[in-house]
Formats: sequence, structure tokens, C-alpha cells
Amino acid sequence: MRLAGEIFKKKREELGIDIKEASNVLKIGSEYLSAVENDSFDRLPVAVYTIGYIRCYAKYLGVDAEPVIADFTAHLSSPKPSTIIPVASSQRKVPGYTYVALAFLAGLLVFVLYIYTSKNRVSDLPAENSRISGTEIKPVQTAPLGSSAVSVSPSKDNDVPENGLSAPGLSAAVQAPEDKKGHRLTITASDAVWLQIRYEDGKVEEALLKSGMSKDWSFSGTAALKVGNAGGITLNFDGNDLGVPGKPGQVVNLNFPPE
Repeated sequence: MRLAGEIFKKKREELGIDIKEASNVLKIGSEYLSAVENDSFDRLPVAVYTIGYIRCYAKYLGVDAEPVIADFTAHLSSPKPSTIIPVASSQRKVPGYTYVALAFLAGLLVFVLYIYTSKNRVSDLPAENSRISGTEIKPVQTAPLGSSAVSVSPSKDNDVPENGLSAPGLSAAVQAPEDKKGHRLTITASDAVWLQIRYEDGKVEEALLKSGMSKDWSFSGTAALKVGNAGGITLNFDGNDLGVPGKPGQVVNLNFPPE
């Protein structure tokens, strides 16, 4: 009986294409392409990736992918029997009142901590002529709302220089660092396509999309995108429609934000 995958192999050999060459163009491992040609489905990844590989390979060779997909689907519907180890059902269950007791103890602990912290809380109201270790306590002067964020704390002699230079008792608020601007990249597929995105911190993600599927990426800084079928997608970056980045079957590399 002739294998469905032999259609791919025969067509590839007729076109004079080496399997390594096909692997480089499609960005699909040559071992996966060989597995498709030999119907060795046990060597292929999960179903969604395998079906995408088959469709990409069929489009590249110009053959019908459905016979191989049907054979692969039939293989999935009759998996090999596996050894199932029964789980012992005689494990001792924890009585329900144990959870009630634990919840009561947790609530009691929270209540005790609240009472303790309330008794040790220091009042924020200033007291006249109060002294701690022989030093007079003086209120801290704060700038009114709408002014620059600077707080003034009197020095020992309550003297502030008139020349505007910094002096003891003056403290300025430290401005928080500005956050990096975030970006959003949306890719919508009109055909099967393989994608790889690399962030500036070195992290790499891959995805395989079928027609009608879309993928969103959010990131800060920059990112580099590799597309295995540039004519099969449309791009939207930060709300801007960038259209189709290339031709069907073309491999392109893109940088975001665009340089």
C-alpha cells in the first residue's frame, strides 16, 4: 500500500529539491519533513504544528495536502494503548472540621496582631513642649499643594540660609525614572505561516499560524521578527496598519520599532 507522504517525496524529487533546501526555505526542521514524507507521525510534534507543517510543505511543493492530513488525523483517532497505573482510592480524607478549626485559628491570630499594633501605634498629632531625650520636637514644614515637591525640616537653630544654597534640613523629592514605552504587534494570517520573535533581552518565541488566526505580542524596547511566509500575513504595529511585508513563500526579517 502506497503511503500518503510519498506524494510529497516524489514531487520534491521531481523538482530536484534537496530536503535540506526545503527545510531552509520553510524554516521547518528537515527531520520533520522526512517524517511527513515517510508517514512517521510518531516523530512529529503536536497536531496543530504538524498540520501546519504539512500545509506549508504542500504549498511549497504545489501538491494537495489533504490526503496526508487525513492519514495523520486517522492516526490520531487510533492511538496506541498505554499502560495506565491506577491511583489508590483508599487515601485517608481530612475531616471537614479540621479546616474550620484552622480558619478560626487564622482569624484569631489576625485579631491579636491588630490589637497589638493598635496599642503600639504612635499618634501623628504634634504635642507642644514635648521632649524626647532632652531634644525638643518641632513639626515638619511641608510645601503647599501645587508647589514643587520639596519638604523643609528645621535645623537645630531653625535657621535657613537666605542665599538659596542647600543647607541642612532641606530635602528634595527624587523623581521616579521614566518607564520604557510599551509596544504592541498584531499579526493576522491569511495562509499558513511560521513566525519567530526575538526580544532585546534575548528571549525568543515561535508561533505557527493558520489562515484566519491572529497573534498579539506586547513588549518594551525593541524586537526582531522573522517570517517564513511573508505574503501570508498582515502587520499592525502600535495601531498602525503596515500591510503585507512580502511575497508568498518569502522569508523576511523585520525590526520593531521600524528603523
